[in-house]
Amino acid sequence: MKYHLILENAAGEQADLSTTANRYMMSKVTGLDPPGATISTATYATMNGSKLNRAFLEKRNIVISFEMRGTGIEKRRHKLYRVAKPSEYIKVYYRTSNIDVYAEGVVETCEPSRFDMPVSGQISILCPDVYFYSTQDTIVQHSSIVSGFKFPFAIAEKPGVPLGVYQMDSSITIQNNGDPIGMEITMEAKGGTVSTPTIYNADTGAYIRITGNILESDKITITTKHGHRTVTLTRNGVSVPIMNRWVSGSEWLELPTGESHFYITALLGLKYLIVTFRHTDAYLGV
Repeated sequence: MKYHLILENAAGEQADLSTTANRYMMSKVTGLDPPGATISTATYATMNGSKLNRAFLEKRNIVISFEMRGTGIEKRRHKLYRVAKPSEYIKVYYRTSNIDVYAEGVVETCEPSRFDMPVSGQISILCPDVYFYSTQDTIVQHSSIVSGFKFPFAIAEKPGVPLGVYQMDSSITIQNNGDPIGMEITMEAKGGTVSTPTIYNADTGAYIRITGNILESDKITITTKHGHRTVTLTRNGVSVPIMNRWVSGSEWLELPTGESHFYITALLGLKYLIVTFRHTDAYLGV
């Protein structure tokens, strides 16, 4: 199987560890599989077995073993020191013919040997966020007004050409090819005021409802990813949290693997509402 593995630091400088045997050559990479789980249980004298208290995934540890051959080894070793600095941010790109993903973490160690031939070494990276993410986002947008204006443009006298079409269907389908993951949802009003918009998951009945009005040019952003859950309103370039407008009973909608179906309603002004769903396919193992 052909693959590429590239390291990138916070400044954007990269080290390609999958080029050729005359530069870098990986001999082994661990930490690409799903990370291990920690499972906590309790035992009781009145029952057989034990009771599950909690289970969670540990941080990911990517360990890259490599060799350097050919000429200019000292320059390449110093380049690794610049890219993979211990205690600093690192981004790991991994690509095959079927997948193109990245993980983010912090360099634990970068230890090339100096006197062995060929020169070998090891880089250890700790990733608190356990997922690999696709390098391409998935964006799906719903608007009640579908543009009918196209170029090149010419209008016949009869019957004319519509500049927009009002769409009665408020449903939307989102495909998630990775593991279950949260998403970013934005709501904007274009052309009028929207009152109390609601996004329903048609598969489960769960919903998100924001009370009050969305004014012309307002933007409400909802992030449903674990550890990053927020609701903010951006108005006149200023963003403020608005959890006080989060209606009781609303849930942090997430995307399971496969297709998800949603539909959108509002008390008033649905035709002015533009809703954008953005997510990145995430994988526990590659």
